[in-house]
Amino acid sequence: MSLIDAGWAAWLPEELAAAHRAAGGGSANRRDLRRLLAADPDDQRRERWERFRLVCPSRIDLSAEPDDLTEDEAFGLLADLGLVAGAPPRPVVDPEPVELVLTLDHDDLRELDQVRAARFDVAHAETPVDALPSLDRAFGADVGRNDPCPCGSGKKFKRCHG
Repeated sequence: MSLIDAGWAAWLPEELAAAHRAAGGGSANRRDLRRLLAADPDDQRRERWERFRLVCPSRIDLSAEPDDLTEDEAFGLLADLGLVAGAPPRPVVDPEPVELVLTLDHDDLRELDQVRAARFDVAHAETPVDALPSLDRAFGADVGRNDPCPCGSGKKFKRCHG
């Protein structure tokens, strides 16, 4: 099972994904990991690290910033997550799938309930034809099919709103 199949690929920061590749790869992957860890993290890497901190299990001691992360610390974090094992670290063949819980505040939950109700409540989902706006009222009854569309698109009415 890969990191993608286990659900980790979407959440692991670049540093830990590179460490996972280095654990299962050759010297080129380890060199890429060292190069990545030596470089200062850009805004995108910092943002991904912050997102990972939000979903990281509380049993993991994760630093606030990806700065000064060492190879050993990266492999240690992966071992704590159950993604690598052994010395030297090697990827676990069948990692435990990750299951994340989305936390919503009261307003978000109410909005989600309204969306679900609209989606699954057939009585409210259908709009009666009489309730739809009339094209005659919106565009005027004197618009011909080959006339320019009154919406201002420059297309013929039959190609635009007709």
